[in-house]
Amino acid sequence: MSGTATVERKAITRPIRNKSEFNQIREEWIALMDAPRGTPERDRFELLTILIGAYEMEHVQEPDFPTPQAAVKFMAEQKGLSQGELAELLGGRSRLSEFMTAGHELSKSQIKTLRDNLGIPADLLIG
Repeated sequence: MSGTATVERKAITRPIRNKSEFNQIREEWIALMDAPRGTPERDRFELLTILIGAYEMEHVQEPDFPTPQAAVKFMAEQKGLSQGELAELLGGRSRLSEFMTAGHELSKSQIKTLRDNLGIPADLLIG
């Protein structure tokens, strides 16, 4: 393995505590990615994977997903749907208004309809 000789290996005695340690561990992890199974290098790669995952769970924020209303508005615009066509998909203008302005939740059938017609993943449509 060509990349492993340039990375300093220290004994792992504790979890990753800061961004600098994270970057050092990640650099070594990248160098060990191609380590063959059953080798000490692969074992270390797997251990580093656990440490990196634990650090990311505590310190890396989840991306901000759009609201269901923003997702519907965006995809309707992308597909060129008029307000009337979108209202038809949701069961009428009043239902569209309730959803878009008052934030009412969608029914299962409306979620399926929007998923099928606009290509929006169902999990983004659940409020």
